[in-house]
Amino acid sequence: MASWFVRRAMESWAHYVKAFASIKEGDGTLLDNCLILGNSDVSEARVHSIEAMAAFTAGRMGGKIKTGLHIDLKGDAGTRVGLTALQLMGVKVEQWGTKSNLTNRNVG
Repeated sequence: MASWFVRRAMESWAHYVKAFASIKEGDGTLLDNCLILGNSDVSEARVHSIEAMAAFTAGRMGGKIKTGLHIDLKGDAGTRVGLTALQLMGVKVEQWGTKSNLTNRNVG
């Protein structure tokens, strides 16, 4: 049953990304000029593990980030992706997350 919910959530995320890609903005699309972060709620649903949890992005933030990359965090907190996104957007934050997901290391 959990896989049904995850599948629906990921389908909804894809629909959301496609909507941003369909909106013209300047020489490109709204998606070209923003960053959308997505993730699953766990890496292994059976045991609710958060190690190696998937995180993914869409958009290029006006050319500030590369797309099409796979970054292996090697079991580190997935919040490193969120911290990196915040810092790229100019948010002055040294750390992000809570408890075992607190990090002060970006992906860079």
